[in-house]
Amino acid sequence: MMRKAFAALMILGLFATGCATQEYVAKQIEPVQKKVDSLDQRVNALMKRVDALKGRVSGLESELNSVRSLAEEAKRLAKRADSKADEALNKAESAVRRAEAALQKKLRK
Repeated sequence: MMRKAFAALMILGLFATGCATQEYVAKQIEPVQKKVDSLDQRVNALMKRVDALKGRVSGLESELNSVRSLAEEAKRLAKRADSKADEALNKAESAVRRAEAALQKKLRK
């Protein structure tokens, strides 16, 4: 009987010391919870910054497309101006040849 009482007392002792109190658990979890809360705040702040950067990137992409369109238009106009300049040069050279021919003809008379 004594053995049974001793065994029961030992089992009861193990259960009593093995259980953690709510206060103990709260104290153990508190630093971890503070760290999680801090990280959560940092993540939220970073997400706001990322969203702001996405907006800026979108605006820059829009501006880049506008600049690209303007550059293409400038390129097209430059090619057209070059073509017109070539035409003008050809006409001027032709006029010079005709003038020289007329001068030579007049000098021969």
